[in-house]
Amino acid sequence: MHNESQGSAPPPRRWLQGRSVARALLGGIFAVGLVAGCERIAFYSTGRPPPESNAGSTSASSSTSGSSGDPTGGMGTVTRATLLDAIATCNLELLDALQKAAEELATAAADAKTDPAGRAEAQAAWVKTIDLWQRAEPFQFGPGGPTNTPGGQGLRDTIYSWPLVSRCLVEQNIVSKAYEAPDFGTTALINMRGLAAAEYLLFYTGTDNACSPATSINANGSWAALGADELASRKAAYASSVSTGIAAMAGKLLGAWRPGEGDFATQLRDPGKSGSVYTTEQMALNAVSDAMFHVESHVKDLKLARPLGILDCANATCPEAVESHFARRSRPHVRNNLIGFRMLMSGCKDGEGVGFDDVLVALGATALAEKMSADVNAAIAAADAVSTDDLAEAITQDPESVTKLHAAVKRITDSLKTEFVTVLDLELPQAVEGDND
Repeated sequence: MHNESQGSAPPPRRWLQGRSVARALLGGIFAVGLVAGCERIAFYSTGRPPPESNAGSTSASSSTSGSSGDPTGGMGTVTRATLLDAIATCNLELLDALQKAAEELATAAADAKTDPAGRAEAQAAWVKTIDLWQRAEPFQFGPGGPTNTPGGQGLRDTIYSWPLVSRCLVEQNIVSKAYEAPDFGTTALINMRGLAAAEYLLFYTGTDNACSPATSINANGSWAALGADELASRKAAYASSVSTGIAAMAGKLLGAWRPGEGDFATQLRDPGKSGSVYTTEQMALNAVSDAMFHVESHVKDLKLARPLGILDCANATCPEAVESHFARRSRPHVRNNLIGFRMLMSGCKDGEGVGFDDVLVALGATALAEKMSADVNAAIAAADAVSTDDLAEAITQDPESVTKLHAAVKRITDSLKTEFVTVLDLELPQAVEGDND
């Protein structure tokens, strides 16, 4: 097992309250923002209000950027409210596209249930849906976020539970036909349904199973008794059941955000107002920032470092740890995660909208904004440079390309854990505190 090279140590959680230390760390960059009259975004914690000295001020002057010269569409300034509004709009558009794709998947899987020739169309619909979902992964705040976060309903795992997956449980359900229950796709254990289960059911044509010989479906011969044709028929029926559930949960997530329904978009746009789970704009920004660390915990560590043998791997490499074993789309998954991160960092519409980079520029940290934006684009280019969609295959045939991709993602996360949270006075997620890799 190898260790990643040491990056810059992240700032301790309580240290973020210290203005003088932050100035010392950032030196001239930070001073520029103060001299220019830019507001330094206030420290916050979900467990307590921000310092009173910062309560009430919301705007920051912004340098112009982009082809129009003004990322705010003529406003001339970038405020925290502007950024939160842009993020809410971006997420609504993304979730709307996801829900439509999920409905297409449900329809295609239902057709394939009765006509095996429709399997290819169902596979294509799954690819469209998972690609959009992977872009939504860094948006795990509010209803899509964990239940222990503000407004969190844990809806992410009901759509895609990776890395919590269990092929054996899915195969036991194939035998028992538990998937025939009308509410199976929305109430079964998360590792029995969702996009991960649908991937196995739609793409894997083998007749073996991953359960141990002692598991009942093997010990009593019930799996072997199915036969290839019956197994394929049950997989198609199961895929239809979980695809219907995916569409339902995608609709629930969109509804939780959509005005006129759950309207979480307004809670994000109007923190501090009645009905919002966020007491301040800074609290809302920190929730978004926490979700962006998906690129650290999942992309860098789970999807890349572990298969490469850099982290939590007892062998030289662990290619079996890659995502997407059956559709073999682990590289596009990483690429789409990075695109989703860029939507938050640099704005929707391929980075042309308002993003965190505009707030960094407003605070005088233009060099950091440009570096992080460039690093994200470089990481996407590194993903494109991997010659195959299956990272397990790439690790075997061209490990250097995957190593370069990991290094490119690490450049993003090194900045995210240090300068980014420091300039914006944001807290690191607890899972990241003390993690210096």
